[in-house]
Amino acid sequence: MSITDQELKDLVASLAVAQAKTDAQMAKTDKKFKTMQTMLDGISKNQGSVAEEFFYNSLRAKPVLGAITFDTVTPSFIVGRKGKESEYDVVMVNGASVGIVEVKYKAHINDLEQVHEQVKRFRRDCPQFKDYAVYGGIAGLSVPNDVSKAAKAQGLFVLKRKGEALEAQTEGMRGF
Repeated sequence: MSITDQELKDLVASLAVAQAKTDAQMAKTDKKFKTMQTMLDGISKNQGSVAEEFFYNSLRAKPVLGAITFDTVTPSFIVGRKGKESEYDVVMVNGASVGIVEVKYKAHINDLEQVHEQVKRFRRDCPQFKDYAVYGGIAGLSVPNDVSKAAKAQGLFVLKRKGEALEAQTEGMRGF
């Protein structure tokens, strides 16, 4: 079967039209995906804010970790200069101890490394607390058992919701 020059030109033109339609549809799909991503990011941020508010309010009402009572509880504790800032979800302080709380809506194993990094960064960023025991921990509205066990094994504390109350798991907690 042979094809004429005109048939070939018509075929190429129809392919170009089909490609243009496909490109237009892909652009629409991309726009929908971006809109959905924006919505999901908003939901995620809202969930994080809900969790942070819950734990801040709970700790403000009862500023205790194990046998340690804290004098101040500060949400969104920010230190450093612009561009080199470090932010901590909740920081609790008394005359000898600091508690750093990393809040997650749902805690995961890989979040524990973030807590250890925050403790190191806090030591660097806040020399005024150099002689204080610094305790790090993870808080979550959902904390799976494997995360809780790993945190305790690493010397971190775990805060999780228990009904309307806060449950502090401080067994094995140590200062760094």
